Amino acid sequence: MKVNIDDLLNNYFTHALEHTKNIIAIPSYRRNTEKGSELHNDTKEVLKYCINLCKDWGMKTFISKDFKYGYADFGNKDKLFGILCHLDVVPPGNLSEWNNPPFEPIIKDGKLYGRGSFDDKGPTMMNLFALKYLIDNNFNPDYTIRFIFGTSEETTWECMESYVENEKLCDLGYVPDGHFPVVYAEKWISDVDLYGDYKCNFEIKGGQVYNAVNDLVYYKGPNIEKIKLELEKINVNSYIENDKLFVKGKSAHGSLPFKGVSASNSLLYVLDLLDFKHPIIQFVAKNIYFDYQMKNIFGDLSDETGELTSCNGIIDINNKNFKYCLNLRVPCTRDLNRDINQKLDIFLKPININYKVIKTEDRVFFSQNSELVIKIMDVYKEVTGDFNAKPIAIGGGTFAKSMPNIIAFGAEFDLNDSTMHADNEYVKIDDLKKMIEIYTKSIIKLTKI
Repeated sequence: MKVNIDDLLNNYFTHALEHTKNIIAIPSYRRNTEKGSELHNDTKEVLKYCINLCKDWGMKTFISKDFKYGYADFGNKDKLFGILCHLDVVPPGNLSEWNNPPFEPIIKDGKLYGRGSFDDKGPTMMNLFALKYLIDNNFNPDYTIRFIFGTSEETTWECMESYVENEKLCDLGYVPDGHFPVVYAEKWISDVDLYGDYKCNFEIKGGQVYNAVNDLVYYKGPNIEKIKLELEKINVNSYIENDKLFVKGKSAHGSLPFKGVSASNSLLYVLDLLDFKHPIIQFVAKNIYFDYQMKNIFGDLSDETGELTSCNGIIDINNKNFKYCLNLRVPCTRDLNRDINQKLDIFLKPININYKVIKTEDRVFFSQNSELVIKIMDVYKEVTGDFNAKPIAIGGGTFAKSMPNIIAFGAEFDLNDSTMHADNEYVKIDDLKKMIEIYTKSIIKLTKI
């Protein structure tokens, strides 16, 4: 089937862009991140929006009674081809760092700004309208094509746990929530709480999720002015308001902590310089502030899929106890128990810090010579003409981890220009246009046997 690119871009892309803006405007981040908590109405609304859109196109649709997931089917073949997307987003973070309100999408300088523009609402809409083009042009796939919409990818993953428990698994498929050309490996992910009891005369609090560098924390206690001066020396901004010192960092995706500035780690480092005594202060200053790989504890764990990274998303220290939350991305060939948990246990016990594993995500680790990787690469090269492209490994975790035979395919083109989970998240309009063309042609190639 030949794709009319002019028709695709002039008609379908235009509509896809408007619908992307509409769903960005729905602030579908989780307010209560505890597993089992009810979803906020905004998240339910964005799921209903996408399901109703598919229903209007004649697709068979379903929403689970608890709104954990929904899906829409095109075709009636026995084999199932899945396109797995998520409609939840990370919280906006420090609103003062946004040039435009995060849920008021705006196009400026060839970029669409807004929380979720890249992760994952923009790619979701490009895939939906790629399929819409095919539906309108009488495409007849050899699979039933199923769009699966998750609502808790950024937090608990209850959406995919529930889907896998209750629905048919896909025979083949992809997730447009990673990088091009194709992601053959995704690291292990472990969310860990460091906690304990410790009396002190100050409090520190900030962050909302594990998997984003916290960009705003507050300190309440003695020596505020002195702390502020020390922060200035390391080029970290802060301000005083209502007897609290607010420390400003720069948000970034949990898998790319080096692209951000951790407000919490900067503050703890300065407190250590000023000789504040607290187990978490000394732990961070000596083992994390200068080294995201935490080699003092773990050694060098790097392999072909990259190096270990650590991100502190949430911190809560008061005059009685403390909690410091780490999001660890662990190279694929390593063992979580041997290389992470056992080493943490040995290191933390003597310094009176407890730890608890809150959540782990399995790795994805396809052979680069596997049939699935080769097939996706062949499609990507044929569609784009980039015959030098090679499969990549990432630290991010996608829905490819939820079931076999699913792989992350796009939608980011440049890892070094990533704005996922960052302030002023954006996606280039030209990249969206490339996405809709790539996915339209790829769906054709991948769903014809």
